[in-house]
This record gives sequence, structure tokens and C-alpha cells, in this order.
Amino acid sequence: MRLSCNELPDALEKGLAPLYLLSGTEPLLLEEAADRLRAAARKAEFSERALHVADARYNWSALKADARSRSLFARRRLVEVRLANGKPGAAGAKVLKELADSPPEDTLLMVIAGGLDRNARKSAWVRALDAAGAWIDAPIPSGAEHRAWIRERLAQERFQPDPEAVALLAERTEGNLLSARQQIDKLALTNEPGPLGLEAVMGAISDASRFDVFQLGAAALGQDLRRAARILSGLKREAAPPTLILWVLVRDITTLADLHWRTARGDSLPSAMGALAVWSSRKAEFRAALKRHGARSIAGLLRGSSRADQVIKGARTGEPWAELEQLAFALAEPHRMGGGR
Repeated sequence: MRLSCNELPDALEKGLAPLYLLSGTEPLLLEEAADRLRAAARKAEFSERALHVADARYNWSALKADARSRSLFARRRLVEVRLANGKPGAAGAKVLKELADSPPEDTLLMVIAGGLDRNARKSAWVRALDAAGAWIDAPIPSGAEHRAWIRERLAQERFQPDPEAVALLAERTEGNLLSARQQIDKLALTNEPGPLGLEAVMGAISDASRFDVFQLGAAALGQDLRRAARILSGLKREAAPPTLILWVLVRDITTLADLHWRTARGDSLPSAMGALAVWSSRKAEFRAALKRHGARSIAGLLRGSSRADQVIKGARTGEPWAELEQLAFALAEPHRMGGGR
């Protein structure tokens, strides 16, 4: 059964299929569809989740054994498979087709394949998954779909946008829903709910074109202190809200902490990055940061995040911009937070 991302919520209200295939070239839509499926699975008492990241060296017998096994702790299980390159290979195709032909009892299978070429879309394993469950495809949206998505997200933030505001956002983020979501997140942090005009959107985009707050974390993770300082200086001059800047830094700090904890317990780094949906363009930054940061420095970053939040909210004495600079610099160089790894 073929479903669009927009059709998925209504389909989930009617009940869960035994398995789902998620494919497409728009990563944000794919990840949101996966999040909806996980939430529906939890609601349906699939209380245990197993994750398999299938790269070139993956042993597909592990998936087959896991999908057929019964948990000692949970009656129903979600088994999630991420295809690292969108293709399972001959061994993987065989296992996926077998599971589709005979879905495991009390197990929900979710296969996240990413983009599928024409040959893959006609393959036996894809046809089997489609026939046995649901296939959600998430291609890059057309211009009209992009504008509709922006209108819907603005409405979710309780904005009533002018058509000109939607058109400008769509024009500046065409083909990149992640960028559109970032701009909408920024608007939600800097504007009250209600009417949203062209001037407010132009102001947000203008700020982003001069000093993109969403590049601050990348500069810090990449140890580019000069660039991080320049971005912070520009944001301060433009009176950007410190809450937005802290949110960007905390997002990267918590991802770094999650990666450290997952790898410390034995997960491979590719598996941990897959579970946390780290974008391909940012994997090198986090890989390098993990070599610099250990449990001690990550704990310091988390404490620094809490302190900065208290200072920004006025619950603690201090200067917000100094706290933000210290946090960004400590993300780049662990010793700046008062200690080594």
C-alpha cells in the first residue's frame, strides 16, 4: 500500500500495518515519518525498540534472528532497519523478502531506505514490503507542496502568515525543508503568535544572511574559534535572542553527549549516528569532537548549558553573551570548560 507523508497520520489512526518501508530523497520528511511511526508503535504498546544499521559489512542473519526472536521483557517489539546506502544487497534483499512474506508475530518492522533508484523500486524485496505493509515515499516536494508545507508549519506555531511571507520563505528555502524548518523555528522564538507579515520574515532572513545562527554549532564543533567569535559578535550586534543561540548550542551538545554514551556502551559510531539521525554533512564534525571530548568534558558542557540558561533567564547573575561565548569555545576546546576529557 502506497502512502504519502501527508496520508500517514490518518492511516495510523486506523491501525498499524505489520511493516513499513520508508524511502525518498527528502531526509526531514523521512525522519518525521519515522517519528510518527515510533509514536504510534509506543501507543500500541510496542514497548521495546531494536535498531539495525545495515552497512556494507552488516550480517543480515542478525536481523532475521532478532525479528523472529521473542523478548523476555516486552510483548510487542519495533524492529527498525536503516539501509546505510539505500540498497540491502543480495543477502539483505533475501532476508527482507522473507520477513515480508511471513511477518513476525508481535513485531513491527520499519525499513528506512532513503532514496531508491528505478531498479530498486522494481525489485522483489521492495514489491514484497509494499504488498505486505505500507510504503511511505518522501520525494523532494514541488514548489506548491513546499509552500503548503511552510503554511502548515507556521500554522502549527500559531502564526497567521500573509501570502507574501509564505512566498518569501519558500523562495529562500526552495528544495531544503530543513532550512525552512530552521527559519520557522527562529520565527517562533523571536515573534509572538498571530499575524505574520513580510517584514518579520525579511528581518529573520536578513539576520540569517549576515550571521547564520545555525552555523555557530558547526564552527564550534569544527574548532574554528575565530569564526565562532565573529558569528557571536554579529548576532549580538543584531540583537539576536540569546535563547535561540543557546538552543542551537545545546542541540549539538546533547547530540555529542548521546553519541558518547551510546559508543561507550558498545554501539558502533555509525550505528549511533544513524539512531540519532546525524546528517551526513555533519558526521565528520561530530567524529572529530568525540576524539576531543570525554565523559568529564561533556558533563562540563551540560553544566555550562544549564548555567547559561539560568543566566539568560535572570535566575543567576552573569552576562548572557559571555556565557554563550564560553559555551561555544568549550565545545571547540574541552579545556576551556575547566578540565580535560
